[in-house]
Amino acid sequence: MKAVVIAAGIGSRILKETDNIPKTLLPYGNGTILSTILKNIYQVGIRNFIIVVGYQSRYIKDYLKKNNYFGYDITFIENPRWREGNGISVLITEPEVSKEDFLLSMSDHIVSFGALKRVADYKSAKNLLLVDPQTEGIFDIDDATKVLFDNSRIVDIGKNISQFNGIDCGIFRLTNRFFEAMREVLKADCDSISAAVNILIKNKDMEAVFIEQNESWIDIDTYQAYQYCLNNIKF
Repeated sequence: MKAVVIAAGIGSRILKETDNIPKTLLPYGNGTILSTILKNIYQVGIRNFIIVVGYQSRYIKDYLKKNNYFGYDITFIENPRWREGNGISVLITEPEVSKEDFLLSMSDHIVSFGALKRVADYKSAKNLLLVDPQTEGIFDIDDATKVLFDNSRIVDIGKNISQFNGIDCGIFRLTNRFFEAMREVLKADCDSISAAVNILIKNKDMEAVFIEQNESWIDIDTYQAYQYCLNNIKF
């Protein structure tokens, strides 16, 4: 299994505080947000990474090269359409994942090793999303992508859905059916990952894997979320 990390977007809500440097390179722990994400995925047993870059891509490439890629096998894919939705960044990886299931991570979501491993090892032929059912403790829940699930089947997803009982943690295990769904929504000028996931939901092909109480995750969309992560969460 390969891991795809999408790091092409501009991250406009945190841009002023990062001096135009991609937010995934913000310091965290003994490294950066990106190095923490890669380390946790590597510990799962995944050895091949595809990193999709776009905005200020040279910073990410130079950072990893300077650190000898941390010993990981990393392939870069440039997304010239990085101003568009994040689904484009996933779609262009299709030739690299070789029709295998793959782990998908956002470049601004840090997730505990145990939760990542559960997603990677989960026994299911469906597409999977890591979901936090403990909605009360979510930092900046208004901005979070909400999930409605029935047992483990996901029945709805979106930032503005009226009913929800979980939060999208930004980690997926996807099949090639995701690419088919992505091409379908592009015909309707929709270019987000969530739009394609909604097609999979309609096909009853999206299942939740639940994060546990002793595990951590955070979505670093804003500088406030970054400060909260630095002060409150250790991975």
